[in-house]
Amino acid sequence: MFSDLRCRMSAATLAGLRLAILLAFCSCATVSLAQESQVREGISEDAAVARVRERTDGKVVRVDRKTDGGSLVYHIRVLSPDGRLREYVVDAATGSIH
Repeated sequence: MFSDLRCRMSAATLAGLRLAILLAFCSCATVSLAQESQVREGISEDAAVARVRERTDGKVVRVDRKTDGGSLVYHIRVLSPDGRLREYVVDAATGSIH
């Protein structure tokens, strides 16, 4: 009798775990889709890198895509001609560089 109860509890626990994983996956996919739609409305990562290159004449060494206050931004690290490492933040919606 107890083994039968354990099997039912295990099946219920497994079903709950599957549901939790599915919900977590769906919420991650929604965030990615929202970020992608923001990029379509603003500038792409490549365009952001090109703008920073034009402004700095440096070598881009790293680009990170992040959400800042609900807005998509690109953090772009540049090695300047004088050897200093600088970070620029580009707003994907407007293209402004900070």
